[in-house]
Amino acid sequence: MGTLLEDALKYARVDQREIEYGAKIIFDAAEAYITEAIDQKSRELNEANPAYRLAVCMLFSHWYDNREAVGNDKDLGFGLRNLISQLQAGALQEDS
Repeated sequence: MGTLLEDALKYARVDQREIEYGAKIIFDAAEAYITEAIDQKSRELNEANPAYRLAVCMLFSHWYDNREAVGNDKDLGFGLRNLISQLQAGALQEDS
């Protein structure tokens, strides 16, 4: 297992040369989106959680494949929305 960025690039089948052309920005946005959605700010806890890693990879892949100016979260697959919900529930339980 590599870094989360490396895993996301492999998951989305991004050519290494394309990293310079926006893939890193999309990855950073996807990681921030998932982190904010679950309200879990600990990078170590997040990156150790396989569900978090998968959610970031799935969102990155979706955004990378659908690079367009408009869209909404209804376009996100059920699997990703379900993962985010599970991660949110887990973060709430940790706070209790």
